[in-house]
Amino acid sequence: MSIFWDWKSSIAPIICVIVFYLLQRKIDFWSNVIWFIIVFLALSFSLSWIFSLSFGIFIFQCLLLTAIKPAIDVWKETRRVHSDVIFSMNSDYFVCLCPENSDYKGYAVNPMGYKKRFPMVDIISVQRDGKTLLIALKERIIRPRELRADEIEMILTYFKTNKAAVLAAVETKTIRKEEDRVYWVKFIVIAVPCILGGLSLYFWADNGRNTLVTILSIVAALLLGIILLKITNNVSRHKDN
Repeated sequence: MSIFWDWKSSIAPIICVIVFYLLQRKIDFWSNVIWFIIVFLALSFSLSWIFSLSFGIFIFQCLLLTAIKPAIDVWKETRRVHSDVIFSMNSDYFVCLCPENSDYKGYAVNPMGYKKRFPMVDIISVQRDGKTLLIALKERIIRPRELRADEIEMILTYFKTNKAAVLAAVETKTIRKEEDRVYWVKFIVIAVPCILGGLSLYFWADNGRNTLVTILSIVAALLLGIILLKITNNVSRHKDN
């Protein structure tokens, strides 16, 4: 009700929650909970002061919005029943559900349309990574989706029996390092300019009614994205060398 009652003031909490979920995919929340709380309170106070928002309502909306995803996850887990074949294995191929980063909208509509087949000879490492399965191929990394814990154990048992050499053949931290690099580049180059540009359009450009500020906000966001891309590329090349 508070979001719909004053929806303009709710833009900042919604963006903060989205950013939180993007960050906690790569940063363990419970291991850094104190820092998360400190940064959250400092950010809440700053945004409330800058945009003349109610500090209490801001905190309240962020907490409620953050609780939505865990509730949905619990609901989906209780209702998940596999009526389709979501993975299969033989000596030649491993088949699983594996959408790319840009496929998730289509995947939500038709998950079985993203069943892909990978040659067994291309698999160089198979291991458990938290609640998911991590498979390293010669030229890419895949994380099969929709697998339950017993199904992951079944797959690991199969590889242990038939291709024991690939079990955790590559260290998880080595794989995550490359994944994290790609993730942070996308987040910095795309998400940061979009978030800052969107806030500028909404609060300072009067939701696009101020033409001059709108144009300046869009141009500034584009330039910021180009600058950040240049910086991240230089940093990556420096680390590789």
